[in-house]
Amino acid sequence: MAKKSRFLLGAVIGGTAAAVAALLLAPKSGKELRKDLAEQADQFKDKASDYTEYAKEKGDELSSIAKDKADSFGGQASGLAGNIKERSKDSFNRAQDVSGSVLETLRKQTDDLSSRFKKTKNELSDEMDEFADIAEDTSDDIFIDVKDSAEKAKEIVSEGKAEAKAATADVPEKVEEAKKDIKNAADEVVK
Repeated sequence: MAKKSRFLLGAVIGGTAAAVAALLLAPKSGKELRKDLAEQADQFKDKASDYTEYAKEKGDELSSIAKDKADSFGGQASGLAGNIKERSKDSFNRAQDVSGSVLETLRKQTDDLSSRFKKTKNELSDEMDEFADIAEDTSDDIFIDVKDSAEKAKEIVSEGKAEAKAATADVPEKVEEAKKDIKNAADEVVK
């Protein structure tokens, strides 16, 4: 946007310089020349004001789009962080329950270790499998949440890009219009 506004400013200044040069070189009386210069200066001032307002409106529109998308990213990141925190806390609590169960099982089995050794081994194996399943489920859930968040972020960026493109779609038209206005003004002065 800055390059286009600099171009627009350069076009207006160039057109003004061309108009002034044409007026100064035209064979008119001093009074007519001053009148023409005053009229052209007013016209250029009005055009420059119009283009400045237009550029400001487009800047505000793009700023609003960027702010909306940033807010959306912030909300998404906050939700993801809360979700990961909650899942981790839940997994930790379930793991503590399982480990408490493992200790209780070990205490009961010490009385008759030789007769229950196989049973204890199988129970511990099942509980350890359950513990591994909990950890795997949690990591899978976190991976899915992160993947979903990345996809949502991609969609948000695409939407922002599309909105910004739509917001600036008429900028080339305005640049061409400015070029024509400057050329017409210079042609009028030369007449």
